[in-house]
Amino acid sequence: MNNEEKKKVKDLLIATIYGVSASEMMTIIGVEQDIALNMIAQLKAEGEDIQSLGEGSNPEEFILYSIGEITP
Repeated sequence: MNNEEKKKVKDLLIATIYGVSASEMMTIIGVEQDIALNMIAQLKAEGEDIQSLGEGSNPEEFILYSIGEITP
């Protein structure tokens, strides 16, 4: 994990209004799923307003994440 990957994940989460799953991040920004999930956890711990859709009813890698409100 490095700062470049963290910036890519954060920038993608800011850009999406529909949410993006960790399983899609390798295809979109070239960041492995496990690394993306760790970055999301770090960003949450740092106080970022990370919203999620599907939490509790889907595996962690398929939950949609966004910084800011998700438009369903």
